[in-house]
Amino acid sequence: MPEAARKSYYDVLGVRPGAGAKDIKSAYRRAARAAHPDLGGTAADFHDVAVAYETLSDPQRRERYDAETGRGRPAPAGVPDRATARRDGTPGPTAPTRTRVEDEDAARSAPDYLPPFSPSAPPAVPLIAAGRQLHGAARQPGMFARLSTGVRARVDGELRTSALLDRALLPTYPAARLVNGVEFADREKTTAGHVLLAGYRMAVIDSFTASPGNFSWDGRVLRHQGRPVELQLPRTLRAVQELFPDCNVAGWVVIHGAPDNPFAPVIDVPPGFDRASPAVVQVVNAGTAVRTIRSFLASGPSPNVVQLPALARLLSAAGS
Repeated sequence: MPEAARKSYYDVLGVRPGAGAKDIKSAYRRAARAAHPDLGGTAADFHDVAVAYETLSDPQRRERYDAETGRGRPAPAGVPDRATARRDGTPGPTAPTRTRVEDEDAARSAPDYLPPFSPSAPPAVPLIAAGRQLHGAARQPGMFARLSTGVRARVDGELRTSALLDRALLPTYPAARLVNGVEFADREKTTAGHVLLAGYRMAVIDSFTASPGNFSWDGRVLRHQGRPVELQLPRTLRAVQELFPDCNVAGWVVIHGAPDNPFAPVIDVPPGFDRASPAVVQVVNAGTAVRTIRSFLASGPSPNVVQLPALARLLSAAGS
């Protein structure tokens, strides 16, 4: 796409540069539904909508964006940064971003709880619970369901993923909150093995253990030994995004292989497939999971913020 034809974030959401916060939120919800891959959109368009909302809903980011782009006009020619480049290599709208080092510094910062609270305005979550990083437990199946190989693979995978994130991600990301075994009270009774919340980003994670064999992932279909594997996660993401419209929601399927090898199984991808590009769903092994999830969370706006209302809803869904 020619540089001059790049849309501004206001164009992506379909609002005027002077739009207020309420109009931006309403426009985001409409645009997210239209762009979601499950509803006929594409991962690239959905990514543009999510990042546009992240920028325009944050007053400081929006002010900087307006100053750098001329109040929503297309940005001047330049090389697209890593946070907005699409999977197919074409640039999305340009936005101010931090460097990777700045992302890491922000992720390691002490958590900042929002909205502010006081004795006259108590927090949505008791402070003892808000200060904990790990909540909930893996969903436990009923007696007969435990006999199913697929159910056992899911439960074992969720236990391993929770332990992995607790060991390798939470200690170095003070604002991250991991909630396991989530079941929302929406019409579909949406479930998720794990939800990681940090700042205005949310990672939804499904997990399972796998028998040896070749896996392949092309960004849309996961195959094991050449046979398609049905994924619930895309539908889960659509529901979670609707439940948490203020967050940028993305998903991971973590496949666990040999316990002594975090990079098993090997997941083949087509030539030119860029694992670092933004995607609605990523399929990874344990060795790749922490790095990619952390990068997604830390590169968002205000990554050291704990959103207390969002956390309260997650804890309620986990029965905490």
